[in-house]
Amino acid sequence: MKIVYLHRKPRQFGNFSIESYFEDIRSHLPSISNDIEATIYQVPFFSDGIFPRIKNIFDAKKQTKILESDINHITGDIHFLTMGLNPQKTILTIHDCAFLEQKKTTNSFKDKLKNKFLKTFWLSIPVKQSKFITAVSQATKNEIIKHTGCNPNKITIIPTTISPKFQEATQNYKPKKFDSQKPIILQLGAAFNKNLERLFEALEGINCTLHIIAPLSKQHFKLLKKFDIHYKHQNKVSFEELILAYKNCDLVSFVSTIEGFGMPIIEAQTLQKPVITSTVSSMPWVAGKNSCLVNPFSTKEIKEGILKIIKNKKYRNELIKNGKENTKRFNSKTVAKQYVELYKKMKSYK
Repeated sequence: MKIVYLHRKPRQFGNFSIESYFEDIRSHLPSISNDIEATIYQVPFFSDGIFPRIKNIFDAKKQTKILESDINHITGDIHFLTMGLNPQKTILTIHDCAFLEQKKTTNSFKDKLKNKFLKTFWLSIPVKQSKFITAVSQATKNEIIKHTGCNPNKITIIPTTISPKFQEATQNYKPKKFDSQKPIILQLGAAFNKNLERLFEALEGINCTLHIIAPLSKQHFKLLKKFDIHYKHQNKVSFEELILAYKNCDLVSFVSTIEGFGMPIIEAQTLQKPVITSTVSSMPWVAGKNSCLVNPFSTKEIKEGILKIIKNKKYRNELIKNGKENTKRFNSKTVAKQYVELYKKMKSYK
């Protein structure tokens, strides 16, 4: 089986999760099956604007024919590539459908049109043009079905794994002592679903440093000032700087309103940091039992959860212990075996 993994063009700084995830998966393939030949294809243009995306579609069509692939596996984000590929050979991994929820906050014609465009070219057509879909969580599978009416049997749930780089970071690693006087709270991302407005309000009156890694809007800076929050801000970081940010923080905040998976949860647990996250979407399943779960729409619950982690040492240690145990569910070799089973299933359909 010759499998071509189709990846987006990487940016110098940004999200590395999809690329590192599948790099990890591929590293286990030889030990699982000796009849798989994995090839990586990276689109030549960034996914910015209509014409670069059209060029990517045509290039993907050309290159997969040259490579004589048996299976084309689109690894995420660039879903629209399905329009240039043979549907009988295509597997699409969908990490989330959050992009469809963002524009629902307004009723403007422009936003409705954009949402329709996104739904058509990032979800409806790609789902139809793929033989099989993989979703990283039950929540993502539910969203795909809700938005497209896709047959549930076409979708297989295969979770995300912990990056080997994060696993390597735990070697000879001793977590720093928790600073209960002025803890550093790490917040990754500032998109609409990251729920920063409620988090900022919840932090009012709590002596802490909020470390935010994400581009912020003028409104975000106004709210930080309004609620008198001491903060550190970085627009973008390298992978090494991200790991350092995890190591230097005392707890991780991830009180999103919707997520396809929630990688920061298990990244934080891998580095033995307590996490506060949400009771909705994929997050309870990812975080596991005995996690600090709060209603993301309640600033009161967010505040109470953060204060409980800060003030209750026994509770905090339980979160860390249970979190470390929870990460075992996302063993990369176990997940790689699930992909191999799907590849063999797809091959047998031909």
